[in-house]
Amino acid sequence: MNSISSPFHLLPVCACAFALIVLASGCKTAQQPARAMESYETRQEDNTSKISIPVKITVADLELEVNRRLSGLIYEDKTFDDGDDLKIKATKRDRINIVIDSQLVKYRVPLSLQIQYNAGFTTLEATGDIALHFKTQYTINPDWSLQTITSVEGYDWLQKPRVKMVGMNLPVGFIADMLMKNGKKTIAKAIDDQVGEQLQLESIMKDAWRNMFNPVLISPEYKAWLLVNPQRISMAPLKMQNNEITTTIVVESKPTVRIGEKPATPSLSSLPDFKYTPADNEEFVVNLTAEISYREAEQMAKKQLMGETFSQGKRSVKVEDVQLYGQGNQLIVNTRLSGAYNGSIYLTGKPVFYADRNKIDVEDLKFTLDTESFLHRSAGWLLQSTFKRKIQENLDFLLDLNLKDLQTQLQQQLADYQIAPGIRMKGQLSQLQLQNAFLTADGFNVQLGLKGKLNVWISQLN
Repeated sequence: MNSISSPFHLLPVCACAFALIVLASGCKTAQQPARAMESYETRQEDNTSKISIPVKITVADLELEVNRRLSGLIYEDKTFDDGDDLKIKATKRDRINIVIDSQLVKYRVPLSLQIQYNAGFTTLEATGDIALHFKTQYTINPDWSLQTITSVEGYDWLQKPRVKMVGMNLPVGFIADMLMKNGKKTIAKAIDDQVGEQLQLESIMKDAWRNMFNPVLISPEYKAWLLVNPQRISMAPLKMQNNEITTTIVVESKPTVRIGEKPATPSLSSLPDFKYTPADNEEFVVNLTAEISYREAEQMAKKQLMGETFSQGKRSVKVEDVQLYGQGNQLIVNTRLSGAYNGSIYLTGKPVFYADRNKIDVEDLKFTLDTESFLHRSAGWLLQSTFKRKIQENLDFLLDLNLKDLQTQLQQQLADYQIAPGIRMKGQLSQLQLQNAFLTADGFNVQLGLKGKLNVWISQLN
């Protein structure tokens, strides 16, 4: 006989099902909102800058060094037995003058002469003064080394040699020719040696190029580091103007400013080959990228928010941690809480720069859709608390990039900066203006435009 199953026979099954439903329900209330997806827009930002740096060397400084090096006895012929029947001692009579003419450096070297001439039956003695004219043609090799060739251009007698013996004349033309011939071997070589020693262009440019890769602390207050990121370098031909030797160094670079810890030095590339470039004016326009890493922004946010308590009635939560990252052009704020609710809350907002206030605000900060849906189901009281407004205020504070202060810091750096002993850079920053602001995988990027003037003075040679 078949027995009919009792309804009570199903009680264990129903109990198990009920327990599973309760357990599932309990797990659901303990869940957290889904983590907002991290993503970034790919941007190809061309922030190449071209900085023209006029370099000036006063002719007086160059003459001072040349005159210091070439002084006293310049040339001496001590024997009659070299085929010219002359002994000549040439000492510097007056200052050596220098003129720059295109790619030529011209020197006027005044000399006092003591002459002995073997006339066969007697030795004639005389004194005179002559100015020898030299010209140095220079070329700059692809490796930036300076090559000079100095030659005698001519002469003029300041006082022709005379002898006291009546009826006897000195061959002054022959003496001048002889002086030019020997001056080419001695004085011209000395000039080439001095120019090569004093203007070691290859070494100077290699040092300058290498130093441009080093991070420079431009604002200790903001922990702002400048990376020049040089790409190319060139130079305008030398010219003489207003008693100054001038040229322009043109640097093409992709400069960035990073806020936070000192960035690593980029890999050093080789000094580009030398090339001439047309001389530009003294004004520079720099497209600068200022980067604030998420890590640095998080540290600033944590100083303001960690330990902060938010209450609504008898319930309260405390901020335990803050994490920032991007989703397209939106900032995601992951705030981890403890207390009446334990877990993460995700908010999203768009960083917007306001030029009139010189700051970045996170506009329209709101809970992500998944977070808002979750809170409605399990912790709706957080929606009514001051939590979101407080986060908004603190984010606006931490992203406050005061460009006027940064401009002041940069101006102080440019006002009178010693590059090396005897070499100073002076400049003026006239404008600092926002061009763009966006998020990357590394942090906040703010594109800035800088305008101003730079000059480099060389007041002391090596």
